[in-house]
This record gives sequence, C-alpha cells and structure tokens, in this order.
Amino acid sequence: MTRRLAAVLGWPIAHSRSPAMHDAGFAAAGVDATMLPFAVPPPALADAVRGLVALDALGASVTVPHKTAIMALCDEVTPAATAIGAVNCLQLRAGRVIGHNTDAGGFVDGLHAAGITLTERRAVLLGGGGAARAVAAGLADADVPSTVVARRPDAVDWTQAAPWAQLPDLLSAASLVVDCTSAGLEPQADAELAASVPLAALPAHAVVATLVYHRSTALLRAAGTLGLATVDGRLMLLYQATRAFTLWTGVAAPLAAMRAALDASLAR
Repeated sequence: MTRRLAAVLGWPIAHSRSPAMHDAGFAAAGVDATMLPFAVPPPALADAVRGLVALDALGASVTVPHKTAIMALCDEVTPAATAIGAVNCLQLRAGRVIGHNTDAGGFVDGLHAAGITLTERRAVLLGGGGAARAVAAGLADADVPSTVVARRPDAVDWTQAAPWAQLPDLLSAASLVVDCTSAGLEPQADAELAASVPLAALPAHAVVATLVYHRSTALLRAAGTLGLATVDGRLMLLYQATRAFTLWTGVAAPLAAMRAALDASLAR
C-alpha cells in the first residue's frame, strides 16, 4: 500500500507545527501517511490544489494567506465554512475537494480542554478579521454571545463591531476576552495592545485568551498579574488539527501523541 500524502499550504510555511503533530498522529494511529509543508505563493494556489488531487492526497491544512482564496477552488464547501468565510482544511474524496473550517470548533474544544466552562459567559473579541470570525462562529455554536471590538469598526463587514473606546463598559459585562488580532506576533504591537485593553474592568472569574501559540503575549501576562485565568493558542492549534485528522482518516485522533509532538516542536 502506498503511503498517502497530507499537506499544509501557506506562504510562508516554515513556521508550521502541523507536520510534527500530524506525523505523530499518523504513527500512533497506524495510518500510513506523512504530512509535508508546501510554501505556495498565492498565484500558484490553484496549481497546488490540482497537484493534491492528482496525487490522491489524504487532505491538506490551509493557513495564511490562503484561507479565503481556497474556497473558490473547492468542489464543495461545508455550510459552516461558508458562514465563516474561510476554509482551513481540505478533505479529498474520490477526486473531489471539500472545504471545512475546523478552527471554530477547535477553539471551543481548546477552552473545554483547559477546564473553562462556557455556561452563561459573554465574550469580547479583540479584532474583526478572519480569526475573530471563526472564533465568533465557534462561540455561537456553544451558545456564547460575543461582541467584536475593532480599531476601525466600519471596516468589519461580517458583523456590527464596537469601537475600541467602548472597551471599559464592554469588559465590565464580559467573562471571556479573546485576542484575535495579530499584535501578539510582534513585540511592539504586542505591548501596545496590552496597554490599550483595560483588563482591570473584567470580573474576577473572567478568562483571557489568545490565538498566539508560540510565545507568551503581553496581554496574557498582564491578565495573569491580575489573577485572571488565561489560555494561549496551543489548544486551538491542537484541536483544529485533531478535527482535521479525523476528517482525513475516519479514525479518532491520538490526542496525547499529537499534543506531545506539538509541545516538543514549540520547545525547540
């Protein structure tokens, strides 16, 4: 039996931890497959998808900047991914490319894995881009209402966003804050974001989360100083991957093996 290919498509892609997670999962589950990272510039995305079909690949993870553009290259997009406006997982079935979004459910799975109960919570999402849209969809499925706050609320076209100046009032009524911006990826922007969020307005039982998984962010450190519970992006990354693994293989993802591989890759 020929070993199957799984891929992760992005531009750039060298930072991806997906191959480490999925290869550990394939080995633990006895699936004869391997994941390779492919740096795909946007003009070559259609060629990359055709190549995966020609190779009868198992599936693919899709990361920035392709999560929206990839939708037009799918034969089918699930209703959930259509509503979110992004695909981060391709399932290949009999030559057809099916687009899924596992980010939304993966975020909520990660909160549950961190021991965070979602009953009667209200969320404030910082940033109005694609990441916030996926998080909002996942929270909505979990019956958690959310408010998006953006620097430029008029630029958010998928929901009614509130201006940054309303954060003090919004946080006082919230119990979950999720940083969906890219600020945590760059030290100066990270510090500026943390300084602009009045975390002291939150109730004592609130949780502060970020989607950044490879470094501690200033916002989470500030929340920890105030005694608030915090969750970084590792669990979302893990659980969106386990959902993709099951879509591709039809078997339950070996969570422990995939988590150990992720932790090891981040420790290097």
